[in-house]
Amino acid sequence: MITGGFSMRLWTPVGVLTSLAYCLHQRRVALAELQGADDQRPVDRSLLKLKMVQVVFRHGARSPLKPLPLEEQGGMFAGQLTKVGMQQMFALGERLRKNYVEDIPFLSPTFNPQEVFIRSTNIFRNLESTRCLLAGLFQCQKEGPIIIHTDEADSEVLYPNYQSCWSLRQRTRGRRKAASLQPGISEDLKKVKEGMGIDSSDEVDFFILLDNVAAEQEKTGSCRFHGS
Repeated sequence: MITGGFSMRLWTPVGVLTSLAYCLHQRRVALAELQGADDQRPVDRSLLKLKMVQVVFRHGARSPLKPLPLEEQGGMFAGQLTKVGMQQMFALGERLRKNYVEDIPFLSPTFNPQEVFIRSTNIFRNLESTRCLLAGLFQCQKEGPIIIHTDEADSEVLYPNYQSCWSLRQRTRGRRKAASLQPGISEDLKKVKEGMGIDSSDEVDFFILLDNVAAEQEKTGSCRFHGS
């Protein structure tokens, strides 16, 4: 995540919602002042000034989190950012550069730690994605150290945290197994595994199959979907 001037404390759900609500309120007030109570003329955009940008993004294409049995990963680790994923994030950085450096001179052409706050989960593919995006955004130019802020795994709030949330663990316990036991699901899964040559004893379900299919489609450039 990249923000302009936010501290880490604001990256809690309440802080994000509060900041968004405040920004929307301020925008409505500004529009009302420009238009006037009885004046419905279009707002002169030249009178508006961009104050802050929040960019929320996911990682680029990755390898499967759990490869299928007998399937080669090509020397990659499970869940590793692929070359395609790196290119995707670099291209996103270039798009942001065009929007907020070239078209609207909001950011400096070179990275300035006084202008940008960066937050990421402490997962390697996400950190790599962030670095690739920044390389595209600032074209590898910087005026100071680039610090990517992270949090400890047991207190992370940017993804469903089963470690720290007892309620989440209770609500989701057994759901994956229950889904596989739905009428027709287990029979369909058995047929798919037989067709793919996967042993019936291998722990493979439709979630794993979908993740592998999505990763393969990303690799060939035929799909934009990817998992967590």
